[in-house]
Amino acid sequence: MKRPIGTIIGVAVLAALSGCATLPKDYAHSTPKFALQDFFNGPLIATGVFQNRSGKVVNRFVVRMLGTWQGNQGTLVEHFTYTDDKGQKTYANRVWHLTEVSSHHFTGSAEGSAGAVPSASGDAYGFALHWTYNVLQPVGKKTYNLHADDWMYMIQPDVVIDRTDVTWYGLHAGDPGKIAKSWPPLREKLGSPGDIAGPLILATGDCVTNGKRPHCP
Repeated sequence: MKRPIGTIIGVAVLAALSGCATLPKDYAHSTPKFALQDFFNGPLIATGVFQNRSGKVVNRFVVRMLGTWQGNQGTLVEHFTYTDDKGQKTYANRVWHLTEVSSHHFTGSAEGSAGAVPSASGDAYGFALHWTYNVLQPVGKKTYNLHADDWMYMIQPDVVIDRTDVTWYGLHAGDPGKIAKSWPPLREKLGSPGDIAGPLILATGDCVTNGKRPHCP
């Protein structure tokens, strides 16, 4: 029995697309190696933008972070400063709880005003780290259940580029992209990650806070 040419083409296209998906293991032999506990340890800072689905930048942001570890259990505290196109600033925070299950696989969850994450799962191979999660994202008086497909690429041991595809029930919602860097000057100023893990102290220029954001740029 002859099959319609459209069916044959459709099957061929699907087969081609299914073979195009990039997996973390594709980067297994690359360097530098992205070790979760090494990079997300101590103070870090990230800067980025959020583009809506038409590509327009609707928010710029700075994230000040502090990572600490006990064995394979990690905590990553994030403080966000968002700036809209009118220069108005808003603030949010989130705390991640991470578990390094193996040298390549990890899981996590998070809570906070920047959006709660019930569960996350990911893998790291070579210079790439990939994880996926649903985030309960507050927008005004509403909360949206968004899905994040998050890729991080280590450019050098202290610099990572992060690209995330955000969808809402399968529809493209936006692209937050950022560059994260470890913050050696702050580490030297305040001591080891263990010393500053009690009251969260983050600094940027003249702005030094004890977990409070309103007076920071």
